[in-house]
Amino acid sequence: MNDSERKKTIRYIVIFSVLVNVVAWIGPLLGGDPTSPGLGFLIWGTAPILVSVLMRAVTRDWSDLGAKPTIRKNVRWYLVSLLAYPVAIALALLVGSLISASSVSEFSMGLYIQAALPATVIFFFFALFEEVGWRGYLAPKMYSLGINVYVAHALVAVVWASWHLPYIRELSSYSTEGLTTYIPRLFLGAFAFSIVYGGIRILTATFWPAVLMHWVGNSIANPLVAGFVSFSAGKEYLGSVGVDGLFMIAFFGLLGVVINRWRSRENTAPKSPV
Repeated sequence: MNDSERKKTIRYIVIFSVLVNVVAWIGPLLGGDPTSPGLGFLIWGTAPILVSVLMRAVTRDWSDLGAKPTIRKNVRWYLVSLLAYPVAIALALLVGSLISASSVSEFSMGLYIQAALPATVIFFFFALFEEVGWRGYLAPKMYSLGINVYVAHALVAVVWASWHLPYIRELSSYSTEGLTTYIPRLFLGAFAFSIVYGGIRILTATFWPAVLMHWVGNSIANPLVAGFVSFSAGKEYLGSVGVDGLFMIAFFGLLGVVINRWRSRENTAPKSPV
């Protein structure tokens, strides 16, 4: 990438990052929130994909989108994407129970499936709306700059976490914690998770594993927290099964380092979509 292309890419990254957050902040002005969805909440949720498609249409650049799933070549990474959240959530609940940070009550597989199944389609589309933006546009643009890969993951995480801020009070409503400590940990969590999502994006050159991982995570965690998991006041940051939970952050951070070391050992540079 020559200097002119690099400056152009940086400009596109900045424009995308600003636009996606501006559109996200329109959401609360138009009504709706995570507990009572409306037009504004829909606009917030679709901001990443809307801005991504707009940017690509205006610049006529679809080369690094990564829309082809290439499942056959990347079976192991699809399996990682499928299993990462279930394993992490199960361990987080176990640890949370052992340290009295969280507890599971009145759980049965039948009740859980009854609660979770209707929302899986919605969670899939919201995962798609996000990941076409984060791992379909922003991440490959960051990686193309040739900067340190962890710096690139961190920059993606800043935009990803910032996008949550318009509804941060609703998203953290299960916790008694103040936003002054919750928000920094949200950014830390976004970084840890971005290492995993981004590392797999580089290895596979497609955003579909990220969609799968995001979808599975939301489909499992949200119904659990809504109906079966309770947290001890003041310990939510330990027991949480979301991006803000310290155990989840540690798990995904470690997994991300393993994935990126695997990539380094295989001498795999960020690949172009095929």
